[in-house]
Amino acid sequence: MYRNVINNLKTIKLNYNLNNLNNVRNARNFVTNVRIGNLPNNKILLKFVKVGLVSGLFGSVGYIGYNLSSIPLNHIDEETFDGKDDLVVVILENKRKYSKQEIERLKSVLPKNISLFYTIKKSNTGMSVMLYKGMRKKYYQTLNLLDDKVLKEFSSEVNLFFQPQSEEIHTFHDSIPQFVTYNSFNKDVIEESKKAPILLQLFEENCFLCFLIRPFINSVNKLLISTNNPLRIKRLNIELNDFPKGCPITRATPTFVYYDKGSNGVKWDEFKPKDFSEKLFKTTLMDEKSKKYIEELAEKIPERFMLFGKLALWLSESQKMQELMFKSQSNDFELTSDEDLYNKSISLLMEIVILVVDMKRIDDLEENLENLKVEIDSAEKDCLAIAQIMALDIIKSETNLIS
Repeated sequence: MYRNVINNLKTIKLNYNLNNLNNVRNARNFVTNVRIGNLPNNKILLKFVKVGLVSGLFGSVGYIGYNLSSIPLNHIDEETFDGKDDLVVVILENKRKYSKQEIERLKSVLPKNISLFYTIKKSNTGMSVMLYKGMRKKYYQTLNLLDDKVLKEFSSEVNLFFQPQSEEIHTFHDSIPQFVTYNSFNKDVIEESKKAPILLQLFEENCFLCFLIRPFINSVNKLLISTNNPLRIKRLNIELNDFPKGCPITRATPTFVYYDKGSNGVKWDEFKPKDFSEKLFKTTLMDEKSKKYIEELAEKIPERFMLFGKLALWLSESQKMQELMFKSQSNDFELTSDEDLYNKSISLLMEIVILVVDMKRIDDLEENLENLKVEIDSAEKDCLAIAQIMALDIIKSETNLIS
């Protein structure tokens, strides 16, 4: 192959001696004097080269454009998602496979304050759409917006979804932080902060850390009131309320936001009890006795976690013993494994203690620790009572066998 190339090169007639190419001018003259095949003159050759370069250039641009198609939307990233509300995200299979007409029809039915973005999901087929407002979301896996009926129905659902959601609160307790809603936010936070600073806790009922520090925050709020400190703590349930105007967007709870003199809230990075306490001391004036008391409270939070686990353990033991009783009365009854029983007890606690009872309690941390001890003692006594019943059944069975 190499020799064939050399021989072909030798057949080209050159009208200039390569050894005389000593400068740029000679090189230019050399190129213009080369004859290739039967081309009549060098002008045709130059035009041919120019056409080739232009074609190659446009071909490259076309290829890049094909791979990086200009989608008429902004790409959603993590930073945008974490800091923005009222979102619609179009989910595409890739950057080339989408319907511009569908996107335009989607834009036409969105309320003016809604931001539209796109993201890529390779496993996706067709165009999917996700709606976000507050902590709520709604997913449309398949959506054919070219169908007028579908578009009309989607438009109605979108407008309904983006209506602000506000919780109904009927009871108030002076001893705990005031609960704020979407509708009352401007009055209870923005306007009230003009008179005295407010620390707003954003929380969710299914947030374990929110559950864990609930009585601690109640204790801190009680201390602020008893020492006539101007700072007040309030709570906003972002699971049941959308983000009001003036409230920063957050996707993680608990989040604390500080308001002073009616200004926009400042989001605290601190949420762990010890870090929260240190930030609190820097924000508002406190005497050393109050600081020491809050520090001692923060150190007791792990005890609440430990007691919670102990309660779950006794509940699982109680459940196991009840199953043993059922098994003794029926051979068809299947026993649950110890691990499954413990997991079931944890789930029960999460659903009943946290969601239904605990997050609505008004006790402070010290009261709560005593309440947990009482509940553990009660669960332990239940186990003993069941054990006594089972022992009596065994004695009765043995007596019947002997007689």
